[in-house]
Amino acid sequence: MPTSPEPTTEPSEPLFTAEANKTGPDLLAGWANGRRRRIADAAVEGLQFAFYWRVSTEDHQDPVTSRQWQLDRAVSTISGAGRITAEYSDVGLTRSLSWPMRPGAAALLEALADPDHGCDAVVIGSYERAFFGNQFSLVAPLFAAAGVQLWLPEVGGALDPEVDELDELMALLGILAKREVIRARARARNAMTAQVRTQGRYVGGRVPYGYLLVDAGPHPNKADAKWGRRLQKFAIDPTTGPTATWIFQMRREEHTVARIVRALTDAGIPCPSAADPGANPHRAGRAWTVRTVQEILANPVYTGRMVWNRQRTERVLVDPANPGLGHREVRVWNSPADWVLSDQPVHPALVSAADFVAVQGLRADRDDAKHLYRLKGLLRCTVCERAFEGHWVHGTTGYRCRHGHTSAKDPAAPRAKSVYLREDRVLAKLPLLHHRLPATDQQPVADGTTASSGATASAARPTPPTPEEVINHLRERALELRYDPEARTLEAGREHCVRVTI
Repeated sequence: MPTSPEPTTEPSEPLFTAEANKTGPDLLAGWANGRRRRIADAAVEGLQFAFYWRVSTEDHQDPVTSRQWQLDRAVSTISGAGRITAEYSDVGLTRSLSWPMRPGAAALLEALADPDHGCDAVVIGSYERAFFGNQFSLVAPLFAAAGVQLWLPEVGGALDPEVDELDELMALLGILAKREVIRARARARNAMTAQVRTQGRYVGGRVPYGYLLVDAGPHPNKADAKWGRRLQKFAIDPTTGPTATWIFQMRREEHTVARIVRALTDAGIPCPSAADPGANPHRAGRAWTVRTVQEILANPVYTGRMVWNRQRTERVLVDPANPGLGHREVRVWNSPADWVLSDQPVHPALVSAADFVAVQGLRADRDDAKHLYRLKGLLRCTVCERAFEGHWVHGTTGYRCRHGHTSAKDPAAPRAKSVYLREDRVLAKLPLLHHRLPATDQQPVADGTTASSGATASAARPTPPTPEEVINHLRERALELRYDPEARTLEAGREHCVRVTI
């Protein structure tokens, strides 16, 4: 069996001596500095970077060129510190979108969330191309959690989180990026307004139905002219132009828009998206619609004047409850007072100014024709899953579902029977419907009390709610009312639907 070593009686060398105590801190500092140098040397030899770049619009910017100059800046920034091993990009997306809403940036964040991402740092080709507003403050914690550094050309290398002024610097860069967008947008809008108003110049956009683009001579900018760019203007399309004129003539004779649509469909005339599918890729191109004819009748371009700024792009929050997701772009119609019209006619007219103004008078709304529909947006048909539309008949507020049929379509075509529903009958059943809702869908709508688990919330209310309270409650809870015309029942709820008979 093994034996224990005999304890030695020789004096051992002391673990701590005066000399050791004297040189200990210096040895520790040397060890720390040596370790820091070894880490730096390893970084120089093998630091792996993920490169991110962005270009906003493919139509006005060359993605290949934009990528190259951003890549050149990134390579220059990380020179001697490693190499790029992964690349992420977003093309055709505005910088106002948050990183999780951009496919390329979202892919980068997803890759960094993997513990085995194999990335040591992220290098950005341009701060102003990558971030907007306060986006950096939302993304920086994700980089820190992944254990990667962020390198920027604007600071000449890696960001040091220990620098006290880092937040102020990033906020300043975000303001500059936002300022660049605002200034560029303002310059472009002012220039295009002047060009349209004083020169009648075509500045882009879809060509109106009834016209086509033709050459209008050399570009007035000498640099653009050297590149071969030329101006364009509208000319009457011999195929679709007469149809546009006929639409105005029919409306001038007080034919309804729906009747005009039916006549165009019966005659087999292709709708605008079918006549020019390349300019209308977002349209199905199947048939004429009431909205299509209304837009033609409301466009003063047919009087020979150039028109611009009928619509504008607004940036709204992707999710109002989560501003960090950024903004998305939506198209909004401007009022006629904000439209930009050329001072003089600049292309052949398809309708006189007098007829155009007369047609606008025919489509003016009457104040006495406006009615209040309290259930608007809440009622849905179980037959076709479409929302009910307001329907005023015999002095009574009601709703109807025509299952997708409109007055512009052939009335003889086979279709399901329209469904009609009076508002007063629905309102009378709302308190009972609210009483039957389960506790998960039915919270008290006035007194603020909460029902106990497993019981209906109506037990907590001394009096039943009014129809208006139930309507407000349904909207707050994003609940819909579904009407079954066969059973004549109204149902509501999510997981457990409840029904009442109308």
